[in-house]
Amino acid sequence: MISTFIISALTILLMTLSFFLFPQIKIKNKKFDTYWMITLLGAILILLTHFNEDATILKLFIENNSTNPLKIIALFLSLTFISKFLDAVGLFDYLATRVSAIGKGNQFILFTVFYFLISFLTIATNNDIIIIVTPIIIYFARACKAKALPYLMMVCFVLNTLSTTFLTTNVSNLYLGSFYNITYFDYFKKLTPVTLILMVILYFLLILVFYKDLKVKITPNVNKEPIKDKFLLIIGLVALGGTTLLLILSNVINIEMYLITLGFALFDLVIATSYCLIKKKDQIYITKPLKTLPYEFIPFLTSMFIIISALNETPLLTEIGNLFSHIENENLQVFTYGITSALSANLVNNVPMALLFSDILKASNTTNLNNVYACILASNVCALITPCGALSSLMFMRICKENGEKISYLTYLKYAPLGIILLLIGLGLICII
Repeated sequence: MISTFIISALTILLMTLSFFLFPQIKIKNKKFDTYWMITLLGAILILLTHFNEDATILKLFIENNSTNPLKIIALFLSLTFISKFLDAVGLFDYLATRVSAIGKGNQFILFTVFYFLISFLTIATNNDIIIIVTPIIIYFARACKAKALPYLMMVCFVLNTLSTTFLTTNVSNLYLGSFYNITYFDYFKKLTPVTLILMVILYFLLILVFYKDLKVKITPNVNKEPIKDKFLLIIGLVALGGTTLLLILSNVINIEMYLITLGFALFDLVIATSYCLIKKKDQIYITKPLKTLPYEFIPFLTSMFIIISALNETPLLTEIGNLFSHIENENLQVFTYGITSALSANLVNNVPMALLFSDILKASNTTNLNNVYACILASNVCALITPCGALSSLMFMRICKENGEKISYLTYLKYAPLGIILLLIGLGLICII
């Protein structure tokens, strides 16, 4: 048990430090992120020192539930491929130049249009839409020579706040909600009003923070960026439209989200490959998206699940649950669960945190569902404190870097107070509503 604590603590500590002190290493003229290497090493050490428990630890990878890490990986990579395919055929460049003409150079109008459009897209799908929205924002800022940071931080904050809206807008919502048999309607009554209030508060906070940047008039780009291949564009749009529609209806048609995104990604891949071979087109439309997929998320997420699963086999979570159960004031319990789960998510990522806190909630024998709602809220807005809180934020940082708009971790942390404010207001609203 002691070795599990030591290995887990050292892994998390080194991973956190790596983001600031040694984010990358160079091997044969190629740079690699270090955070996933550290978590992978930690997971391997846990498996080697707990070989008698390996079957228990690895059962997460064969269980048929929404938090199976293999399903989450398939969902994330397939949706990323759909986005990168559309980028390769020139859609994002084209949209950016068209959108830049809205508002005749008034950034407050543009910011407001983007804010509520992205809010709607998040509510309609989930926060993984960040993969598609972020490149459009970058190209837009470049097209009209606007400062990209206000728009990019708005995208990240909106997506990770509005993903709390419905039970289906985040995997962690589904997992924690199903753990306590929270129905879609019960969730809607409780957390949807909280989220919509936070949406309005966030809008005014962002306007206040970025007021100086947004009051600068911009010059719209009137030149149309050409679409590189119209047939492939149609194929990409069919996949994107079908993905978005079926994700909205996934809880009605009873098809898991990863199957939807994976199916349409394969649709893009097969049709585009066949078309390029027949027409003797450049294979870059397929090879570029495949080469630039965030494959490092596979060992990272897999490793974090192994580490959390090993911790679940120790008495630690039971002791934490028992400690929380001794808090007599129900509102104080809500804030305790919300703040500790948000901090935990920023150490281990939000989906493994959901697994961790499901056992803590179970150990505490809580009868107050507001504690569960607090953990759900925290599993979303935790990504507004540091980018380590959710895969969507890590992907956001990667996309920005790939497109020449690198946002450092220190820059990201400057806006952490906004995330903390939203978390505390949201927990207060859970106690009231």
